[in-house]
Amino acid sequence: MDRTGGLPPSLHAEESDRGVYLARCQVDTPERLLRFVWTQVNARRPNAGDVVDFGCGDARFSRFGTFDTYTGFEIDPARGPRAPLRSPHKVVLGDAFEPGRVLDFSTCIGNPPYVRHHDLEEVWLGRADKRLKELMPYQADGRSNAYVYFMWLAMASVGADGLVALVIPFEWVSRPASAKLRAFIKEQGWDVDVFHIRNAAFERVLTTACVAVIDKRAALGGKWRFFDVDDADVITPMKEVTGSSHKQLAYQKAAGQTRAIRGLSPGGKEVFVLTEAERIHFQLQYPSDVVPAVSSFRHIEQSQVTLTEALFRKHYVHTGQRCWLLNVEGEISPALKAYLDQVPEEARSNYTCKSRKLWWKFVMPKVADILYSSGFKTARPKMFRNVLGAIHVGGIHGIHCELASDSPAVMAELLKIDLSKKVVSLAKGFLKVEVRQMNTVLNDIQKRLAARA
Repeated sequence: MDRTGGLPPSLHAEESDRGVYLARCQVDTPERLLRFVWTQVNARRPNAGDVVDFGCGDARFSRFGTFDTYTGFEIDPARGPRAPLRSPHKVVLGDAFEPGRVLDFSTCIGNPPYVRHHDLEEVWLGRADKRLKELMPYQADGRSNAYVYFMWLAMASVGADGLVALVIPFEWVSRPASAKLRAFIKEQGWDVDVFHIRNAAFERVLTTACVAVIDKRAALGGKWRFFDVDDADVITPMKEVTGSSHKQLAYQKAAGQTRAIRGLSPGGKEVFVLTEAERIHFQLQYPSDVVPAVSSFRHIEQSQVTLTEALFRKHYVHTGQRCWLLNVEGEISPALKAYLDQVPEEARSNYTCKSRKLWWKFVMPKVADILYSSGFKTARPKMFRNVLGAIHVGGIHGIHCELASDSPAVMAELLKIDLSKKVVSLAKGFLKVEVRQMNTVLNDIQKRLAARA
């Protein structure tokens, strides 16, 4: 049972204890994927033996395949099966990470919860961390989404020659947040087959799905293989995880002062980044109360490469975009204080705001020389030289050049590169370049520019 999205900011910790956050935005697994997963399982284990399914929902995985027993775990009674399963099969209503449970299965199958790490409550995270450390040499990563914790649990729940087959986001093969998980699997020498599902047909879900099969029996000697699966379930080997002939961009630290920086996360755009109409309504002045900011390039074309004041006013200010970031440096004006005082409690109860001494007091980032969108669908992200001096927010990342005068040359080099073949797709046609991947690009550019000089 796939759960995309997560809890609203107002969800309280006591609700988390009851697991309410895992009951949000649930999406059923299509029958096509159920059958595909079981085909892969029974090809490796003609009888899957004792099967466990964490986050099983209505136990639909129990309707297919060849196995001896099925045990599902579901935290939300409303999502469980309407009638008890026929013995010896069963669904246990409760938290899969409950301490003390005996987990001794042959196969783990299913579609675990996908809840963003920002939305995972500390109480649940603490319980999951503690349980996993009891079960195996688990290595935590605070950036992991919920499904990563369930992958660790899946591996701990099957025996020394067990099998794990899960429907999860394809991003797990490349994102830093699952790097420790991948490293652990490689250290164990287990075989891994990853089937990139071109069209998983989930309702309301944009994330690219895959079926990950982790085989502890390791008949192939710890080999990782990648496959593409089209709409007719035709399976084609993939040369590289990028789906092209190019290897994925490496993750590097900046070698010099030219570096990429992720976008500011102030604690909620609706509160901290205002439209022009909101700025006027609350009588906030530029530049004392607000400064220019961009959080998206989606609505503008890459017809020029410079973010000027004229472009900002035409495409952001006059079109009602959120484009004015609160200026909370130094002493704030009476007008800005009045605005902050009227912000409702629920709008500032997210983790970011609650972690600060003053909920609204964030550190203003340095203005970047180049702004680029971390997500893109073409050969490269939209990017602009930041002549305006706007602050980059959210999915807009920044590039600081060693010298501001370097930015035209760096920009010219960036516009020559096709990044689409060097990163992993996160959703249908949607690509993302991580900060350290952009640093890899920038390190290479700096070497080329230095060689020319």
